[in-house]
Amino acid sequence: MKINYSALLLLFCIAFLTHCKDPDIVADKKISVTIIPDSLKIRVAYYTSWRLTAKVLNADNDSVIWTTENPRIATVNEKGFVTAVNKGVTYIVATVAGGDAFAKCKVTVVDDNDFMFRLVLKDKGQTRFSIDKPEEFLSAKAIERRRKQQILVNETDLPISDIYIKEIEKTGAVFVTKSKWLKTVTIKCSDYFLIDKLEQLPFVEKVLMVWKTNKPVSFSKTTKVADSNTGKNLTDSVYGDAFDNINLNNGQYLHELGYKGAGIDIAVIDAAFADITTNKKFANSKFIGAKSFIFDDADPYGVDVHGVWVTSCMAVNIPGVYVGTAPEANYLLLRSEDINSEFPVEQDYWVAAAEYADSLGIDIINTSLYYTYSDLSSYRYSFEDMDGNTQIATRGANIAADKGILIVCCAGNESRWVGTPADSPKVLTVGAVDNKRK
Repeated sequence: MKINYSALLLLFCIAFLTHCKDPDIVADKKISVTIIPDSLKIRVAYYTSWRLTAKVLNADNDSVIWTTENPRIATVNEKGFVTAVNKGVTYIVATVAGGDAFAKCKVTVVDDNDFMFRLVLKDKGQTRFSIDKPEEFLSAKAIERRRKQQILVNETDLPISDIYIKEIEKTGAVFVTKSKWLKTVTIKCSDYFLIDKLEQLPFVEKVLMVWKTNKPVSFSKTTKVADSNTGKNLTDSVYGDAFDNINLNNGQYLHELGYKGAGIDIAVIDAAFADITTNKKFANSKFIGAKSFIFDDADPYGVDVHGVWVTSCMAVNIPGVYVGTAPEANYLLLRSEDINSEFPVEQDYWVAAAEYADSLGIDIINTSLYYTYSDLSSYRYSFEDMDGNTQIATRGANIAADKGILIVCCAGNESRWVGTPADSPKVLTVGAVDNKRK
């Protein structure tokens, strides 16, 4: 057979040229991706994100899929924007569409925040107290109030086990407050992931964040309540500037019958009571104590005067100048409102104050506080939450009422719905009107 050398030469040239193309146009060159920058150190900050970009080589489609290895530390959206969540180290991953290649960016999150968590307990544990001996944990006045209203001392009156508190503190948590009524303990820590240890405690049902901040706000003193008459013409020789308020509710008729609050103990749970003890308008008022439930702020008088305004409507007793609605009652001043922020922990403070008032035998709680807003993005209130049995303050108010305490609460400033604890069906919730009853 005759060999066709010309044909063989042609085939050889074609094969040689096929395997010697320019490297830049080789079809099967490896796909790669890089992230810019390849490492990131960021700080937890509200409403702030950091942008990563991905550079893809040798792929028909240069789009990537962004993921995070630990969303508890940092998250990333589909455009590469990274948001710091909690202190720690994780990796953000950019994967080429189709999964042919990926790259990682090391993200270190710095967080100076402190945290407070509410621990909901499964039970209250063993205690040395017994409901058969209430005098060991309740005052004589608290027991007497129950007796008069035929209310039995029960398990809700017993305190949380000291052993539980010690076990919680062993994790590194700092005790903030607790509720024997609701079986809760509130703690503070600087490590968010302490939550993992807390959740592992056998008597803990769940853990909720109720406070987070690293920027304490300092407040200067607000304007004091005036010590002298404002100069307004007195409408009534007895009530003075308080006449419109008394007359609006026909309080003068009750006063004429002798109902001025004598022998009644009223706890005012509010914000601070700045300078109330030195204010001349309260010279004839009867204060039986004061206490703050704010963590790291033991001063019940503080720098705010909202509590002063509220108390003045009831307690001031200067005929011809100002006479409040219950001028002869005794007043216990309890501070539960942290004016620096709006966090759910204030509900824990409120319940602690209510329990304290109950233990002293208080007859009435007056509170011009309500909660419908939270600074925590993970803790938002809704209309549906205000069902009379969900929020911590509401549940605390329900139990306080069951203990025989009359609770009077403001309706709030929303105009459309009431907050907690005003939504409690056992609370006397009062809305505001002007002197024209509008």
